[in-house]
Amino acid sequence: MPNRPSLALLAIAATSCFAETYKDSRSGVEILEIPALGQAPSNLYYHFSNFTAGNRNVIFADSVSGKAQIYRYDLLAKEVRQVTQGDGVAAATACPHPVDPNLLYYFRGPVVFELNLATSRERRVGEVPSPRAGGYQQPTFSHDLKSLAVTKQRDEANWEIGLIDIATGAYRTVITQGFRIGHVQHSPKEPVIFYVWETGGYAPQRTWLVNADGSANRPYYANTDPKLWPTPLKEWITHESWVPDTGGMTLIMDKVGIVLADSTGKGRILPGNYWHVRARQDGKFLVADDFDGNLWLIESATDNRRLIASGLRDGVRANHAHASFDRTGRYVLFNTGRTKQALALIDLKAAGLY
Repeated sequence: MPNRPSLALLAIAATSCFAETYKDSRSGVEILEIPALGQAPSNLYYHFSNFTAGNRNVIFADSVSGKAQIYRYDLLAKEVRQVTQGDGVAAATACPHPVDPNLLYYFRGPVVFELNLATSRERRVGEVPSPRAGGYQQPTFSHDLKSLAVTKQRDEANWEIGLIDIATGAYRTVITQGFRIGHVQHSPKEPVIFYVWETGGYAPQRTWLVNADGSANRPYYANTDPKLWPTPLKEWITHESWVPDTGGMTLIMDKVGIVLADSTGKGRILPGNYWHVRARQDGKFLVADDFDGNLWLIESATDNRRLIASGLRDGVRANHAHASFDRTGRYVLFNTGRTKQALALIDLKAAGLY
């Protein structure tokens, strides 16, 4: 039976703080660093924009006294505010609604909640059912915005992708696999779900697609000719994300470059020592970091690129930029470890790059 939605009102203290700016020494671009209320500020993974619809707020995760919570940075008020409280908040699973600027979704344990940023009201959407052993990852919206694609570990050996109906809370299994599933993302254009065989490295076949009804499970990107493999262990494709307007994907081929692929997995390569990549909504521009801690703005059609930030790993070597665009392509959001772990924002319009 589906879970009955319930409502609660979160009483959040009105804590706020203000951002600071600096000019990058190599690119000359002005960069805004959002100050942290906690100890570990981080953007959300870039399967989708970290901005709310309408671009008023940046949603991110932070940890205070060992407890992860969800925060928002208000671009108009230029303030940071905490939006969740209490135990069990999986802050990294926050998922802003792509149309309603007031709504975001996240996990507490196996339960998905809807939070209204305007009223602070919280609604229990639904629950990932047993058997379950954790493994709840960042949800993504279905193409029709009626469901959330979610993940669970069933037991020691098996993982599952499911769909939770946002209105009723009903859960439906899509596919179960005998390997660790990661990077689950519902297509923004079609009833199709992308996922990977997650090994932390090379896999016999890393990238997969499955129809939302559970049918037609198939490899997404596959190059079956060993003579074309750029590494002895086959190609490692990683850090994937859908391009919202085109239905294609951007991916990183380890040690080779950026792969721009269509909905069938066919694509072309932009060479470079890149680490993560995300496309603008229309796919015409990319933002990508490299292993040296540089951040690049790249034109997809020409491969022309412009350095926009540097030194992102100078102070915190383990920093992962996970850069992404806002919903209009004006802003670039990324993690920086320039001097400490922080969240940073570039206004491309102010920099003359928009």
